[in-house]
Amino acid sequence: MIMDTTLRDAHQSLLATRLRTKDMLPIAEKIDKIGYWSVEMWGGATFDSALRFLREDPWERIRLLKKAMPNTAFQMLLRGQNIVGYRHYADDVVERFVERSIANGIDVLRIFDALNDFRNMKTAIKATLKYGGKAEAAFCYTISPVHNNDLFVDMAKRLEDMGADTICIKDMAGLLSPYNAFELVGKLKKAVRAPIHLHTHDTSGMATATYLKAIEAGVDIVDTAISSLASGTSQPPTETLVNTLRGTKYDTGLDINLLAEIASYFRNVRKNYKKYESEFTGVDPDVLVYQIPGGMTSNLASQLNEQKALQRMPEVLAEVPRVRKDFGYPPLVTPSSQIVGTQATLNVLTGERYKVITSETKNYLKGLYGKPAAPINEEVRKKAIGDEEFIECRPADLIEPELEKMKAEVGDKAKDIDDLLLYALFPKVALEFFDLREKGMLQMEEASVEEKKEGKAADAPPHLAPSEFNIKVHGETYHVKVGGMGHRGEGGRPYFLYVDNQLEEVILESLVEVVPSTVGQIDAKVGGHSRRPKASHEGDVTTA
Repeated sequence: MIMDTTLRDAHQSLLATRLRTKDMLPIAEKIDKIGYWSVEMWGGATFDSALRFLREDPWERIRLLKKAMPNTAFQMLLRGQNIVGYRHYADDVVERFVERSIANGIDVLRIFDALNDFRNMKTAIKATLKYGGKAEAAFCYTISPVHNNDLFVDMAKRLEDMGADTICIKDMAGLLSPYNAFELVGKLKKAVRAPIHLHTHDTSGMATATYLKAIEAGVDIVDTAISSLASGTSQPPTETLVNTLRGTKYDTGLDINLLAEIASYFRNVRKNYKKYESEFTGVDPDVLVYQIPGGMTSNLASQLNEQKALQRMPEVLAEVPRVRKDFGYPPLVTPSSQIVGTQATLNVLTGERYKVITSETKNYLKGLYGKPAAPINEEVRKKAIGDEEFIECRPADLIEPELEKMKAEVGDKAKDIDDLLLYALFPKVALEFFDLREKGMLQMEEASVEEKKEGKAADAPPHLAPSEFNIKVHGETYHVKVGGMGHRGEGGRPYFLYVDNQLEEVILESLVEVVPSTVGQIDAKVGGHSRRPKASHEGDVTTA
């Protein structure tokens, strides 16, 4: 059986998760006729991207597509206690989110934890079963000195004991080789009763061969994407696998002509998203060295490109496995991939490893994301958190119930429970969304229009966006140099600045326009009091 990822993971891996609902709906009826085991069309980064960038209500996407595809099971990706966000949330938020996902039309929830710390999946699995959904519990496949097939089999047994309906091998970086897949699937089929679902990416170029060996070993379900949004950091093409298996005992029975129509549709649609394409989303066997998943590769490339430092991508890719080792070999999947990737980028751009340590890195090294499979480098941990104690309990046990507090905060701006959950996950973005919705201004410009606007911006004089300048505050002048930036989070994007040669971290939200009055000079007219945060120790970072 085949699960289709075109409406979620495929465009997340290739097009920065920017595919709009309006580009999904015209082809939905034909997708509904294919007969997939399920269609993954929600979760992961699509929730954040829809709200933050596309100005769409992510809940409405489920409802609209469900109406157009009544015969197909809908699947989503849930990051355990992180839900679809970038931190751990309280149990009450997790349970209500799962309940509302199922109520809106999600049938199968693929639940995972970035560190394979299954304590962080317990609440989500329990809620999925409680509200009538199918719980597909996943372990994240990775390669390291502490990971092997016997460990993964043990993980699968534990997940089945937790109530999982299906077990997923989540190979987010495309590391699973054909013959290792044959061995792993064979062992899993002997060890657990639940169906085995294999998810991989074609980053290394091995994915179709990996699927063939897994199918021979008895795997029940595999993930593919329509050919026009497949391969590279996406999944292998559906049509390739369907044709390969045709006439064998594994024949899928899927209509290749109908698949061709769907592929043609997305081939044309993809042209509208050209600005989100990246040269780093194709097949790259070096992933077997760096072990970086598709979405992380495009994110790193985007960050470096915005800093005009794309030429340093090889250095960052080489630094990632070193940081990963220091961090106890976490699988590289959201949010650990962002934490490791941003830290590796900073290590390269600052010229000194761990000279700048992000708040996310500190939280990870304190145990706020859970416990990795291997010990953390104590020297790095000490540098990051000093004598602070490592957290041994389930991180969510430290979080008080949040929903009632957030309900009081947002007030009548949240029209219903779905709105409240938008606010619970992404407060600032949700408030902006509510405001624009109230004003009837949610329509996002076409990608082609954005490209034209970007083209004009690119032709503008370079001094309109200085990377090094002086800023005057209350008569005092500071010399500021932009050193780099980190992964965008709920509070904005962290920028790393040298202020009078002192390195600091500042969280910035997007502004419409900033034009200096004089080249290299910014006069800041501010009211009230202004304070410049200072690091207490060399190497610390501060947040403004």
